[in-house]
Amino acid sequence: MRYLVAPTAYKGTLSPTQAAQVIAANLDGEVDLCPIADGGTGWLEVWAYHFPDAQRHAVEAHDALLQPRRVEWLHLPSGAAVIESAQAIGLHLLAQESLAPLQASSQGVGEMLRAAAAHPDTRALWLGLGGVATTDAGAGALSALGFRLLDAAGAPIPSGGQGLLALHAIEPPPTDPLQAKPLTLCADVQNTLLDAAQVYAPQKGATPDQTATLVRALERFAEVALRDTGIDLTATVGAGAAGGLAGGLHAYTRAPIVSGIMGLLRQVNWQARLHAADCLITGEGQVDAQTLMGKGVGVLIQQAVALGKPVVVLAGRTGAGWEPLARLPRVQVYACTEVAPDLPPEEALAQTTRESMREFTQSG
Repeated sequence: MRYLVAPTAYKGTLSPTQAAQVIAANLDGEVDLCPIADGGTGWLEVWAYHFPDAQRHAVEAHDALLQPRRVEWLHLPSGAAVIESAQAIGLHLLAQESLAPLQASSQGVGEMLRAAAAHPDTRALWLGLGGVATTDAGAGALSALGFRLLDAAGAPIPSGGQGLLALHAIEPPPTDPLQAKPLTLCADVQNTLLDAAQVYAPQKGATPDQTATLVRALERFAEVALRDTGIDLTATVGAGAAGGLAGGLHAYTRAPIVSGIMGLLRQVNWQARLHAADCLITGEGQVDAQTLMGKGVGVLIQQAVALGKPVVVLAGRTGAGWEPLARLPRVQVYACTEVAPDLPPEEALAQTTRESMREFTQSG
């Protein structure tokens, strides 16, 4: 039996490579390790795993609360710079009591982009989008890139999503901050801009009233962007990724929004590896209704199902709307919180792997 082991991050507990190693250690058979990321948490780590000759570069940037932190970007042998937005403004970097959904800023991502673009060997920029604490439509990142976001009086608007309510105009910088290096926005979801607030802001600590405020703020940003660029972010697939960071950068840098997971899979010979496997084992911290909406695990499952391959999904837990996954042909879903609720995350994943393999073997 040849297993293709391809989990993404179990956020807050295990990274993609850690999860892959735990799963592999509890299998009896030939194993092909292929940890994945769709643009969110673990994006940098996964590229480093698949391209061990890549060079890491450390830079200073700011987190979502504008506190300084040291982050890294990855320079691939091809000349592409891989940048992970969650490295700077990740939700996982903040304690629950520190979340500030109305004020959180994406400034640190703009700082990372400038640093990577300034490297003389950089030929292209691949920005992973997802897992962030912000809902500011990329306003902070645009500011760090030299764009001026102004109110009706010509003064800079406050940072954070709430500040967009005062937005009147966005003035571009005098020179290209990316130095003509092409930018690709690697998104982890297919949602449009307003979903960044309606769907994801509550996960970032927003109350219903704050979510409503952020919806109005994103609507205002969309109005200005439509006037300036002709791009309707309320109808643009993927614009809602990373708190709307994808939408803001897409509108004002013209960078394309692509599927993060598809971009990675093209670089790691995925199709050949999937064809050679007898079974796909994948998983993430939570499988729910969002899993089949462009998330990495959902893409892998759909591709395996299309080839008639059996799939075992090892979830940290199941969330609302996960059931359609289990109804797909030859797909089995197991949740660590149900199989091993009292064990620490690593041990729970190991136990869940063993239990799933017992049932998989018995089912033939």
